[in-house]
Amino acid sequence: VRGFQENECRDYHLEYLEGESLFYIISPRDVVVAKERDQDDHIDWLLEKKKYEEALMAAEISQKTIKKHKILDIGLAYINHLVEKGEYDLAARKCQKILGKNTELWEFEVYKFKEIGQLKAISHYLPRQDPVLKPLIYEMVLHEFLESDYEGFATLIKEWPGDLYNNTIIVQAVVDHLKKDPQNRTLLQTLAELYTYDQRYGRALEIYVTLRHKDVFQLIHKHNLFSSIRDKIVLLMDFDSEKAVDMLLDNEDKISIDRVVEELENRPELQHVYLHKLFKRDHHKGQRYHEKQIILYAEYDRPNLLPFLRDSTHCPLEKALEICQQRNFVEETVYLLSRMGNSRSALKMIMEELQDVDKAIEFAKEQDDGELWEDLILYSIDKPPFITGLLNNIGTHVDPILLIHRIKEGMEIPNLRDSLVKILQDYNLQV
Repeated sequence: VRGFQENECRDYHLEYLEGESLFYIISPRDVVVAKERDQDDHIDWLLEKKKYEEALMAAEISQKTIKKHKILDIGLAYINHLVEKGEYDLAARKCQKILGKNTELWEFEVYKFKEIGQLKAISHYLPRQDPVLKPLIYEMVLHEFLESDYEGFATLIKEWPGDLYNNTIIVQAVVDHLKKDPQNRTLLQTLAELYTYDQRYGRALEIYVTLRHKDVFQLIHKHNLFSSIRDKIVLLMDFDSEKAVDMLLDNEDKISIDRVVEELENRPELQHVYLHKLFKRDHHKGQRYHEKQIILYAEYDRPNLLPFLRDSTHCPLEKALEICQQRNFVEETVYLLSRMGNSRSALKMIMEELQDVDKAIEFAKEQDDGELWEDLILYSIDKPPFITGLLNNIGTHVDPILLIHRIKEGMEIPNLRDSLVKILQDYNLQV
């Protein structure tokens, strides 16, 4: 106001006309026109001060009343501002809200990020459905990762639906990179996932088996790939024999027992694992291999040999006896001799090889044969510890007097008094 130094308060007047949003400040020399500020003015000021986020919020709140500004224009200016400041991740994140479903703007921004070398920043925020961008956009991002970040590439393949890009193009790109680094596990596993999406399950299976990947059995079950694993049984069992055997036995109709045994012929230790599990499930299904199993148990799993001999009704006893005698497997030989009716030889082996009076007595009790008791007494009569064992255990099977009369005079017998007391007690009980 000109000459304001000479004016006093009473020299100023405020006037207002109805129907207008203007105010007039009247002084002796000037008239100042004042206009009420609106949201457009406020947004102008915020943009001038580069307060883009506040400007965007103000526009969103007043979107029905603002006339000069558009929310999208402010949002794009905000994205550009963040990019200029180097805040690429935040700029990419804001794209989701600002660009919404506008595919043209999305593709424009992606190319802009590519020009400044920041495709990776925007990759995590690209729309994957409603809207979906052109396949070329996603392929461009995948190629960027493939050139510099295998782990990031693998993550995108896991996260992105396979129909966003041309699978064949990406598969070929991975294959080309594997030529330079053929043992790269990340690339191999990602290639297997691409093959799976493309329904090339056989190729995916080959990679999973080579990598010994935990999902290999799930892949086989899910896509019924049993015809593809017939020549991979050894590899699968080397990876996880328990899962492999369970899978094979659960699907005998798809891979026969004979085929599995044949494939494992050069790996007898794995052959044993398979046939042992088969026998535990069914004592008869693999009966044609029971003779083979005798050798396999003897070689790789002796603790389970005797239970196998007891439970199998198909293994040739003479062959089993020959194998056990060759290896000096006393307990198994004793069982086989007894089962073949040669109890006296079995008892002799217990006494001479095992020298176990309790086992000999138990065996004689099971057979309930007087001749066996006679053999046992004859063998024990010059062995004081055996005599003690007999005195303590034969009371109900053999007259102990027959044994006592045969004991040589002067022989020292451990715990004789206790043994005689026990005999008398057993006799009184019987009476």
